[in-house]
Amino acid sequence: SVSGCGNKRTLYTAGTRMAIGGTLRKGASKVSWLDLRRSGLSVIERLALEEVLLRHDPSNRCWAIVGAHDPTFGKRIHVSSKIDANFKMEGNCLVVLGIGGKPKELVNLESVGVNGISMVKRFSGGGTVVVDQSSLLTTFIGRTDMAPNLNPYPRDIMKWSGDDIFGPAFRSMKSDMIQHYKQRHQQPSLVVQKNSCGGLDSRTTNQKNTTFISNETTYDSKLLLEEDISAIPDFRLRENDYILGDRKMGGNAQAIVGGGWLHHTSFLWDFDKDNMKYLTMPSKRPEYRGNRSHDDFIVRLKDSFEPLGKYSLFDKMKDAIEDRFDIVEEVTSQEALELVSDQFGSMQSWYDGKCRTRLLEV
Repeated sequence: SVSGCGNKRTLYTAGTRMAIGGTLRKGASKVSWLDLRRSGLSVIERLALEEVLLRHDPSNRCWAIVGAHDPTFGKRIHVSSKIDANFKMEGNCLVVLGIGGKPKELVNLESVGVNGISMVKRFSGGGTVVVDQSSLLTTFIGRTDMAPNLNPYPRDIMKWSGDDIFGPAFRSMKSDMIQHYKQRHQQPSLVVQKNSCGGLDSRTTNQKNTTFISNETTYDSKLLLEEDISAIPDFRLRENDYILGDRKMGGNAQAIVGGGWLHHTSFLWDFDKDNMKYLTMPSKRPEYRGNRSHDDFIVRLKDSFEPLGKYSLFDKMKDAIEDRFDIVEEVTSQEALELVSDQFGSMQSWYDGKCRTRLLEV
């Protein structure tokens, strides 16, 4: 059922559920759902907002946040440069490093500089990613007192999100793709009319001279169907990566604070191969990657799930969340931004003050 008050909607799901690594304490099985797709926030503005919700939410809520954002253009934060007084963030992508990332080791600085690509250092750990408008950004914020059975460590958090949210979401997407392929390979019904001479005549409507051939799947189409289905890769958590088949489909990072944690992921719905030149081959690589280049190591979600639409992952995530939490409260982007204003005056004031996400000078 749905109850409304102002712009908020609260979705009440049936029954008591298991969530975040075990049974939550009474009254704690609740998450605030924030969809930022039409918020107009840039990537750096989203990162700034996430940190506020992690560290300064007066209600200390658990959050699930989704969105796709312009990599550089935003209206709420003006990012200035100490080197260039006329600096303006621009470009078709943004290089984002973890808080401990070293640009000289992780980024092709010459290529970034020549092409005018901006770099930022986010407030969370993790590696370096290139994000653009096709990146699907997801974030979970949890509170340790509401999840006593989940250790607040990156691997434990990833396992929870993989088992309880992303795993069910991708299995549902795969099921939808199987149905899509079945319908595509099924032969349409044929209606054949026989004329008095035994030939075919599409003009006659005499029912006794009509042969109906129902839907059927031919031998050849069965083989094609099996090939299509077998080509849909399975979602897994391997080492510290979410993968499809044996290829990585995005980057993830965590921020652990007193009483809570944040886990965010940038999934690659699509990407421009040319933008991968901004990343160097990291010296520390997961064992399953070996020496594969970025092109051979990462995969687009679009390659496997394009018929479902770019935002199908967000829909499936919400389904999985509603299956695992008693209450899902929808919060608008305006309400979330008002929280920043109430705490710090404006997004700009927060960014200029204690915000840990920062522009890196090239």
